[in-house]
Amino acid sequence: MKAMLWHDWTLLRKSPLYLAFAVGMWLFIPIMLAVLLSGSSPQQLATINVWGMAKVLAAWYGYTASMLAFGTLYSNSSSMDLSEVPRTDGTLENWRGSGRSMLGYCVAKSLLPVLLAEFMILTTVGYLTWAGLDASATVMQIVYVILTPALLAFAAEQMFLATHASSMGSLSATTLIVSLPALLFTVLAFMLTLPWALAVMVVFGLVVMGATVVSCNRRYPQVLGPIVARRP
Repeated sequence: MKAMLWHDWTLLRKSPLYLAFAVGMWLFIPIMLAVLLSGSSPQQLATINVWGMAKVLAAWYGYTASMLAFGTLYSNSSSMDLSEVPRTDGTLENWRGSGRSMLGYCVAKSLLPVLLAEFMILTTVGYLTWAGLDASATVMQIVYVILTPALLAFAAEQMFLATHASSMGSLSATTLIVSLPALLFTVLAFMLTLPWALAVMVVFGLVVMGATVVSCNRRYPQVLGPIVARRP
């Protein structure tokens, strides 16, 4: 899994999208803080709860992380030709050739977006706390904000893996479908209590994981064994 994580990270940091995102991410937080400052007095600003704001951003950070790591799934993910067939980066075939299970592959491919999502949410919380916003929170709020980006990034990656899109056009449609859980769980966070919202999210992640494993096993019913050199 470490090798897969390093492989995906190498692909990501060479992508122009990553550079654009990094700049945008570091500008987004100060700009958001400046907007808050412009409409609030220092006394009012101190009453704005950091973890309440993070609860709104948490689900979308999970989706953003999965989209940022999207290029690690397909070597031609930046293609504008909607009829082009998506090409994998070769790690799937190598993983199968090693004799390892597809479950490990699915988990390994989710590591990078999960780590990116956690980095984004914790950086935001830390920056806003440093800026003087109210950082008081319940234990459940903290658990929700920390787990939500990771769970949704994991679920989004599993949905991409289970899609098996036949063209870049259908893959583009999938990116829109994958955004629906982020919207749904943002709404649920305000309609349900946080423990129930977390429980629903965990169940959703497990269901998506199961669907991915079933889909991969159907598409690749036999795991390729390692090639052993024969003696002459």
